[in-house]
Amino acid sequence: MRPATRKARPKQQSTRGERLTKDDERMSVNSEGLSSAHWRLVLDAMPEGITVHSPEGEIQFANKGVLEIYGLPMSGFIGRPCEEIFHEGSPGCPHHEVMETGKGASLEGRHELAGRLYSIRLDPVIDQAGEFQGYVRVMRDVSERQKSQEQLIKAERFATLGQMISGIAHDVGTPLNIISGYSEYLLVRTSPEGQGFKELSTILQQTRRIADFIKQMLDLSRPGQGRSDPIGLKGFFTESLDLMSHHFRRANVKASLIYNGNPPIIYADAPRLRQAFFNLFLNVFQRTGTGSRLDIIIDERGQDDAYVRIVIKGTEANGRGHDFAESFTAFLSPMKGDSILGMGLSLAREILDESGARIETMEMGEGGVPLVVLLPTRKVEASFK
Repeated sequence: MRPATRKARPKQQSTRGERLTKDDERMSVNSEGLSSAHWRLVLDAMPEGITVHSPEGEIQFANKGVLEIYGLPMSGFIGRPCEEIFHEGSPGCPHHEVMETGKGASLEGRHELAGRLYSIRLDPVIDQAGEFQGYVRVMRDVSERQKSQEQLIKAERFATLGQMISGIAHDVGTPLNIISGYSEYLLVRTSPEGQGFKELSTILQQTRRIADFIKQMLDLSRPGQGRSDPIGLKGFFTESLDLMSHHFRRANVKASLIYNGNPPIIYADAPRLRQAFFNLFLNVFQRTGTGSRLDIIIDERGQDDAYVRIVIKGTEANGRGHDFAESFTAFLSPMKGDSILGMGLSLAREILDESGARIETMEMGEGGVPLVVLLPTRKVEASFK
């Protein structure tokens, strides 16, 4: 019995080149099948703000992202020249460089709008014949990245400053100890009525003061350690204003401390709290201006016995009471992830929040609107990441 034979299949005649041609045709059909509505959905789903421009710069398409950035409907974009939307008030369109070069390289830049920072990239559109058909403009929000970079730079500067202060403290500490040691040695051998007693006392007092300043600067440069130090507010604010004395003199600002009653002991990380008030006072007199006056009033208690009230009252050089509710609007609002308050204020607010402090203002009529910091009298458990 003969075995059954299989029917032979016809031999495949198509070559690799023919298969590539068919694949190309299939891809072409699929591409043509994607409608403009499909591409609109794709572009609208992208987080960037995207516009497509004609060779002359007119806007032919705008995605959802750019409509939300500028708060305009699609009709506010289509057919309008680039400069009317993106460069209003500027002489000509800076994107002409892309249009003039045609096949030139992409153009990149940055633009600030409504408090946000955007990176701008323009890419020329070149067809298969090498002809310039327009360009695509892409806006990407880089505010957070920029903020992170700035915070990193500040952190690096603080770290460098801390290392410099540490080195200076070490180098200055030895001669200071020698000066103070010899001053004490001579002082105990001089009677209060004797010649040079007053001068030796002054030398010893000033060397100790320099040593205290160096210690406070070292404290300012150190990161938070979650400490809970007992703080006597009279000495604390006296030392804080001493640290500011150089800045006050340069700006011709007069500062005074006023105590209403006997303020209680509070508990906080003393070096970090001193850093917070250093940054706060620095920003306060920058707002009140040259020749102004600051009154720091420490009340025995706030309206709530759980807090001691620190009132910062500013009087401008013209005698008008300063309105901190207006100049410190962002500082008074709750901190958010994208908050940018200015030099040192973000850190001051962060430290005060950690310590459980409350920040508000109070009306004083012609006396302006003082800034009020309520410091808790009880220990607050601060969390550190």
